[in-house]
Amino acid sequence: MLKYKNHLKSIKLQTSTIKSYLWHIDQFLSWLDKAELTDNKLKEYFQYLLKKYKRINTINLRLKIINNYLKFLNTPFHIDLLPNETTGIKILTAQELDKFLENPNKYKNLIGLRDKAILELLYSSGLKVGQLVKLKISQIDAIKQEIFITKNNFIKINPSTWLYLKKYLDKRNDTIDYLFINFDRSNKSDNRSLSIRSVERLINKYAKNINPSVNINPQILRNTLAHRLKSEGAQSEHIKSALHFKTKIAAQNYLNKI
Repeated sequence: MLKYKNHLKSIKLQTSTIKSYLWHIDQFLSWLDKAELTDNKLKEYFQYLLKKYKRINTINLRLKIINNYLKFLNTPFHIDLLPNETTGIKILTAQELDKFLENPNKYKNLIGLRDKAILELLYSSGLKVGQLVKLKISQIDAIKQEIFITKNNFIKINPSTWLYLKKYLDKRNDTIDYLFINFDRSNKSDNRSLSIRSVERLINKYAKNINPSVNINPQILRNTLAHRLKSEGAQSEHIKSALHFKTKIAAQNYLNKI
């Protein structure tokens, strides 16, 4: 437990938040009573919470803290949160997200690689489409696997996203500096960067190709990322950083809706 406490301190959580986390983890471990941690055991705990508490927010708070702890332990386990139907915010299921991100792999060409890299980066980075289409290759640090956004703002590219982004860049044989470009041969202009509308159209294309088709747009991808982070115990400061909010208040307001 001491290692976990030090971990919580390292990510700069407030003392009161750390105290709350440790208390809930202690309650969970007492309930577990040295039993082996398994999917079935976590399902039992989920049912235990459903019987003990009536409020969705109360249950989800405990689940988020447990998920954060399970992630720290590097276990494969995760407990899905209860949906808050009052928010009206669309969030993709894990299956829908996987199918959507996998869709461009059907196309074994440069455009397919580009689209795969776009979807992976758009989801994992929390960037808005307007930010994504302005990115240039010169902003990529291949050694650190980071994207330089501003002087003091870097985005760490996760290994899966980097794999596809590198494949796409290695396949390109042009001198255009924009990261994501239009490969339409009829486009003779010097500015070959994709437009916001072009990215929205390709998102819609791959969403419709899912069977059954799913309504997906850039905001739904951001909602899904935020929901995943929240289920892992992320606080407003982490949401602010991951989704690039300008203020902590804006991030907290958004977090409350997810």
